[in-house]
Amino acid sequence: MFSKSDWRQIIKRSLFTAALLIALIGVGIAINAVSAKRAADGFELANDFPRGAVVYAQFKDLPAAIKQWDDSALKDRYLASVNYQKLWSRHLANKLLSRWEEFNAATGFSLDASVFAAIADNRAAIAVYDIGRLDLVLIAPLGDAKFAATQFFQSKDNFEESKTPDGTAYYLSDVEADKGRQKQQIGFAQLKGRFVLATNEKLLLRAIANIGGQVKKDRLSDEPSFQTLGKTVTPHFMTVWVNQSALNDDWYFKRYWLMGAAADLKNIRAGMFDLELQSNRWIERREFLLDGKTMGAGAAVSKQSLQQIERIIPADAPFAQIRSASGDQRAAVEMVRDALFDGKIEVAKKSRDWSWGRYDSSDFEVAAEDEEVYGYSRYSSLSYRYDLEVDDPDDAGEGGAGEIDDAAMRLKGEARVSAALRLALQSARPQAAAKIAEPRAIDGPLFAEFRRAAIIALDNPALLERASLERAIASLAASRLMIAGASAKFEWSSRSANGAEWREMRLPMLGRAVGYGLRGRCLVVSNNLELLASLMTGAQSKREIQNSSPIHELTVIRLGERKTAFDQIFMKLDEPQIKAYWQQRRGGEIKQIGPNEPSMEFFSGEIASLLDVAARVDEIRIQRSYASGRLREEVAMILK
Repeated sequence: MFSKSDWRQIIKRSLFTAALLIALIGVGIAINAVSAKRAADGFELANDFPRGAVVYAQFKDLPAAIKQWDDSALKDRYLASVNYQKLWSRHLANKLLSRWEEFNAATGFSLDASVFAAIADNRAAIAVYDIGRLDLVLIAPLGDAKFAATQFFQSKDNFEESKTPDGTAYYLSDVEADKGRQKQQIGFAQLKGRFVLATNEKLLLRAIANIGGQVKKDRLSDEPSFQTLGKTVTPHFMTVWVNQSALNDDWYFKRYWLMGAAADLKNIRAGMFDLELQSNRWIERREFLLDGKTMGAGAAVSKQSLQQIERIIPADAPFAQIRSASGDQRAAVEMVRDALFDGKIEVAKKSRDWSWGRYDSSDFEVAAEDEEVYGYSRYSSLSYRYDLEVDDPDDAGEGGAGEIDDAAMRLKGEARVSAALRLALQSARPQAAAKIAEPRAIDGPLFAEFRRAAIIALDNPALLERASLERAIASLAASRLMIAGASAKFEWSSRSANGAEWREMRLPMLGRAVGYGLRGRCLVVSNNLELLASLMTGAQSKREIQNSSPIHELTVIRLGERKTAFDQIFMKLDEPQIKAYWQQRRGGEIKQIGPNEPSMEFFSGEIASLLDVAARVDEIRIQRSYASGRLREEVAMILK
């Protein structure tokens, strides 16, 4: 059976990375320097933007980027995807579309890709200041002759002309935003070879003042985090800076954009991402500033440990992750624990505080104008979250005391097991830990299995406390498979093949077994005996995944293995929902999905369609390194 944590690892790292790349490109198309040296390196546009932005993105060549997007097969695949179709049934997408149409009405023309392509000679940048109101500023170098040919200049009669105290002309139009519930404006100006578009008059005037050199310390490039990160990044195709501290406190970002992943970003203060296209790959470089509470990651993975592990990892493993374990056994303990059994123990929450003041009328009302936007009643077809949450006691803050006590007991048992595993490994001195996962569809009620293994590179394998390790694994099995506080006796046996030896522990109640063995200087642990045997006896892998620079963590997702690792499982995962859907819609008749009909379900439809969008991507590599309150990530999407 496969675990939520494994799905979270694979889907988060591979699909989120691909989807984020598509989203960033789509958003950028739809819509004094850091230092004298850095200004010359490509961040001078940040001088023109006011401070206070939460997101800033700049393009090296916006017209070329738009043309590349319009001509790309990537665009065609995404617009034809189930994910794109489902996007327009969601509240957030319809809110954005509604707001964009309100801006179109105020300008008197459609703000489409061709309009944005015409407002930039090449470079362009956009900054978002308020996500809820969609307050943003766009600035691009643009000469007088080209400005006169733009749709904005030709439609300036639709705007009211105003002037700054120094005589600079700018143009404003009122926007009936959020169906008249908000008063907003959209305006533009052109001065000193710069075109400025803003959805807020104050932001427009501040940008004009910056371009005119009239103010100091109101430039985006004056932001301390921007200055720090800008010195480490060389801009390429697209560069994005985020004020993550501000985003973490933004209600709209957490509720509508990030959903439940806010906790994953709480230790990040700011970040800068740069995207570069090389001959056969996209490279995204990420630099993060962390808060002071973030603990050090210890020493980087040594080249020797990396080579030892990569020789054992199969060349076709769909997912592999390697982490440094030098000086701290936590990474090794986590890898062993998660490779053997599913998930983590969490204590149930006793209550949840609700604040209805965080919602406005647009979240609840069903008005006639909404019927026109959605094409049907907003409540005629409830989302999948209704079935998951409406009767969920934890979601309602009504978790029973028994559930809480059981989880607390299991958590204490988990802590004891982790301590025992740490002691068993301590003398052998783990240097690096790896985890591999091989999802496979199978016949039977469980329909899928998640074969996993952990590979621990040891500095002194002879000192591994085998008896302690076996007791710890047995305790872990009792903790995960039996009622809290219960104990059980599991029997170990030895196996050997092709000169390799390993130990197995049967789990009679599940009809399977777990095991471990030593191969060279590496401890191999697995929840599947077939996988364990292949890792212990298989030929050494010749496929290298190592990197030249020091790293603390390396993750490899091989999308080339998607048929067995994703597609077959997705179809089985959604099969009951598909049949139930058609049974309900066709009055009891179950309609089979035809070979040319895409599934509209979440896994086999939406997620699979994102994989189709990223069809040219064969492999994704994500490497991380930590140093002095900084996190550096490099994501390489290797094309076929």
